[in-house]
Parts: sequence; structure tokens; C-alpha cells
Amino acid sequence: MRFYLTIIIMILLPVSIAFSEDRGKQLYDQWCAQCHGYEGKGDGYAAKFTFPKPRDFTLGTYKFTSTPSGEPPTDEDLTRMIRKGNPGTSMPAWTRFTDDEVKALVEHLKKFAPDVFSTKPQPVKIGKVPSCSDEMIKKGAKLYKEVAKCWECHGEGGRGNGEKSWQEGFKDDWGDKIYPGNQTYPWEHRKGFTLEDVFLTITTGNKGTPMTSYQDSLSDDDRWAIACFVKSRQLQRRLGVALRVKKVDSIPSTTNDRAWDSLDYLDIPTGGQIMFEPRNFTSTITNVRVRGVYTTSEVAIMLEWTDKKPNKGDDGSPADAARIQFPLKTTGSSEKPYFFMGDKKMPVNIWQWKASDSSAAELNARGPVEVSQQEKQDVKVVAAYNDGLYRVIFRRAINTNDKEDAAFEIGRFIPFSVAVYDGRNGEDGIRGSISAWYYAMLEPPMPVKVYILPPVVSLAVLGLGMILHRRLRKGQGPKEK
Repeated sequence: MRFYLTIIIMILLPVSIAFSEDRGKQLYDQWCAQCHGYEGKGDGYAAKFTFPKPRDFTLGTYKFTSTPSGEPPTDEDLTRMIRKGNPGTSMPAWTRFTDDEVKALVEHLKKFAPDVFSTKPQPVKIGKVPSCSDEMIKKGAKLYKEVAKCWECHGEGGRGNGEKSWQEGFKDDWGDKIYPGNQTYPWEHRKGFTLEDVFLTITTGNKGTPMTSYQDSLSDDDRWAIACFVKSRQLQRRLGVALRVKKVDSIPSTTNDRAWDSLDYLDIPTGGQIMFEPRNFTSTITNVRVRGVYTTSEVAIMLEWTDKKPNKGDDGSPADAARIQFPLKTTGSSEKPYFFMGDKKMPVNIWQWKASDSSAAELNARGPVEVSQQEKQDVKVVAAYNDGLYRVIFRRAINTNDKEDAAFEIGRFIPFSVAVYDGRNGEDGIRGSISAWYYAMLEPPMPVKVYILPPVVSLAVLGLGMILHRRLRKGQGPKEK
């Protein structure tokens, strides 16, 4: 009996293995080849629409690994890349696959570069993770600037706008233009944003890119210090559907007024406009931070986003620009205009700023091809660019008595959306980075009784308690029957 069972197992085992191998290829051809190519060369038919370019698997070089320079990634590295994707790129997180399917995909990927994967990878050992004290962060800041000189690529503020990155030869190993990562956006850290992830990136580098390994040039303590400094600069992303616009006595007049930083904000993801020609498949601006305030007579909305290099349109490329739009009329229902420049049935009111002359323009649109500039311009703008960061303040009277203007009403949710344009990337007109609809609400001021009533009630309760306490001590409390 054992003999026959052994024969059956020997017959079925190769079939099972072959099925597993075929499954990896089937999954790859169905879900991955469109970008990476059927032969793994990064030349799929969708590759021309992506930035950065899809990985060429035949070279066996993977950017984001846990292994030292010159070594292939581990199976765990490849699994993480499939499961988590590469944030900020066209590589999504593939959560639809089962664990067995991911294993099959990993085995198939390694077949594209068998010589590279013939070496057994040895991941870097992280060791004990230190605490990031103020002293540690200060040490990391000094190393960042004076020793490792990370600012040359990543910029003083860590927004990926260092001057070295604009040199002609700043490319990856595949000859493609590459841009340093924005260290302030942890949600776009493709190797992970935890302290350990940042330490690992500094230690191993990003293979195939100008981001080198510092494993041999810096001690473990120094690399941990830089990791602590980079970690301390990460922004907290606040996603949601509504922005609270606070009432103030006066609107901050400059973009660097600290009052803006004390306000609530809403982070709005943006993506390329791909509905109408010319489409934008490779947008570079992925997040816009929005804040707002209002007074008894005026409302102000500030847009903030990172741009690695400003452009005023004097180099043959379009000027950087930003827009915020509102429905021209609200119906009281959930129906809204088309989220990009409205439609014929429901037009939108657009506030626009351009870096060419830093001026404001107020537009109305009934779709991308029916746009007109208002005769009466009610919007004012203040804008500034500093170390990779744009801030643009739009201001307008709450009530303009102009039928072409969007209406604002305190305590009511007002739909809005944004569009931003990176001129260096050829973005202009309808080719830009856009958002879906969100809401802004001018918060009603607190009534006086909200501040007066609680202390009055507290004092009354305290007084009654003291009276009752005195009566009880004097034997004047309730008598038993």
C-alpha cells in the first residue's frame, strides 16, 4: 500500500509544482504585464503613462529592499512590494491576492533574473531601536546638513527640492529622470515611514538611484540620529470630507503668519485630470493642504502644496497655478456640479491664481470648454514660495451681491474642490492635478450663554451644597419618622 501511495505522490508532486509555477505566470500576465511587460522589461503598453517608469525585472535591481548594496531582495521584500505597493506611484497595493498567490508571483518575478537570485540574500540587522530624544534629533540635523549632506538632494526643508537633483545627470540606472523623495510626506515613503524604515533606507540606500547606502560611511548611531531627524519632520496627514472654517477678528495678511499654523486643516489627495484631452497621467502634485478663516465680512481660504521647483512661465513652460471652485448655486440637495469645472446644468465659480504675475482671476465655467472671466473681480490673492512649499491665500467678501459669485452662508456645508498645476511638468488649462468634491463650513460663533451658563450652574450647585452641609451639621437635616 505504501508503495502505491509513494508512486501517486511522486506523480502528483510535479503537477502541483507546475501548477504553482503556472499560477504565478498567469497572475503576472493578467495583473502586472500591462506595466511591467510580459517579459518583465518594464515596457508594458501602459508604461508610457506612468511616472516613475515600471521596474525592469530582468536586471534584478529593486529599489526598496532590506539587503545591502549588491545583494538581491529577500522574498519578504518582494512580498511587501506586492502587498503595499509604492505610494505616490501607479503601483497599487495588491490586497486582492491570497498568500499562496503572492508566493507564486514572487517565484515568477525571480525567474526574470535567475543569476541575480542565485545568491542568497542577507537582510540588514536593525538591532535595538533607540528613543528619539531632542539631543538625538539635534545631532541628526547636524549630520544631515554637514556630513551626509542630504539637503543637496532633499532640500533644506526635506521636500525633495535640493539643487543637486536638477543637474542633467541626476537619473536612475535606467537613464530616466528621477526626483528625490519628499521626506515630509510619510504616506509617500515607498520603503515605509516608521523609524526603522527610515533607518533601513539610510543604511541600504535605494538601489539603482542616486540615493546611496551609508552603511559603511556612517556608524549605526549616526544613521539612527539622521533617521530621528527625518522622522521628526514628517507631517501628520488629516483626511476627511469637511473643512472647519473658524471665525477670527482679522484675517492673517501674510502666508507665513503663525496664525495659519494653529488652524485646523484638511489634506486633500489630488490626481491627474484624465477625463478630457489633454490628459495628465503623470501628475507630480499629490496633496493639497487647505485651511480657512472668516470674519463678519470676509472669508479666506489658503491652499498649501509642495512643488520641487517654482515656475513663472518664463522658460517656455506654463506657469504654476492653483484653482479653487464652488458651485455657483446650491440646490439644497446632494446633487453637485461635475467635479471638474462643472457642467452646463450646474456651473461653477472658480478662484484662480497664476505664478506668472501672482494675480487673481475670478472665472465661471460650465465645463472645461465653456470658461469665461468675470467682468467684476471680487477675489484677492496673496502667494509665496519658500523652500519647496507654495502657500496661496484667496480672499473674498462673504456677500458680494453678484449673481456670478458663489454664496457663503454661516453654518452651511459649502462644496468645493481644488486644482493645482506644476508648470515644469507642462500642466496648464485642463491638464493638471485635481481633487474630488469636499465641504467647507463657516463655523457659527459660540453664543455667550455657552461660556456663562456652565460656571453659573457650577456656582449654584456649589452654593446649594454648602447650605445643605451647614444644615446637616446643625442637626437641621431631615428627621426620621
